Amino acid sequence: MVEGTPCEVVEIIHRTGMAGEAYQVKVRVLDGMDKGKIITRNVMGPIQLGDVLMLSETQREAKRIGGPR
Repeated sequence: MVEGTPCEVVEIIHRTGMAGEAYQVKVRVLDGMDKGKIITRNVMGPIQLGDVLMLSETQREAKRIGGPR
C-alpha cells in the first residue's frame, strides 16, 4: 500500500541543486485536509506537467532556491 497524499504537478518552476538534478515545482493537493491547496516542493528525478506525486506531508513548502528570476 502506498502511503501519502496525491498531488498533481501544475507548474515546473526551474531546475535546482548543485548539478541541476532536482526541480522546483508547484503541485495541487488532490486529497486530504489541504485539498485544492497549491504548494511549492523540490522533486528529484524526471518530472513533467500532470504527474501525480505521493507526498508524505503537505504542510511544508520549499523556499525559493537560486535559478533564474
